[in-house]
Amino acid sequence: MFEKITAAINSTGKAVSEKTKQGTDIVKTNLKITNEERELNDLYLEIGKLYYKNNSDSPCCDKMKELFDKVAEKEAAVEELKNKVRAIKGVIICPTCGAEVADENTFCGKCGTKIERPEPVETVTETKEIEDTIVDHEDNVEAVDENGEPSITIEVAEDETKE
Repeated sequence: MFEKITAAINSTGKAVSEKTKQGTDIVKTNLKITNEERELNDLYLEIGKLYYKNNSDSPCCDKMKELFDKVAEKEAAVEELKNKVRAIKGVIICPTCGAEVADENTFCGKCGTKIERPEPVETVTETKEIEDTIVDHEDNVEAVDENGEPSITIEVAEDETKE
């Protein structure tokens, strides 16, 4: 009887071991499948980027033109957001190596390039002078002031007040 129990335990152990090995093999194989699919998607992405880079000026069809336009919009939006982050961080991008350089630095800490900053532009506010011509008409005189000078009322047509 003891031999039968031992044989049953051994048989069950072998079956469990085999199922565990199969499960492990399945997980390993599924992981390999996932990695291959990820690499495949990376290749598709690289092909698409290369195609876009080489054909953005002359897309092959209307659908591609539409997609290229969307890509250009997204690239501009990303760049605008990156500039906003840089402004918050107080950094600019080195034109030589692309490293972030603090606003107060004169040289790039990575490559040593002198950072040229554009001169601040003065804002000039233009004002418009309005010259009023007063025509002396007797019908405009209402009264005389304390010096005996006439007090003048100027009538302005409605269209003259709008600019």
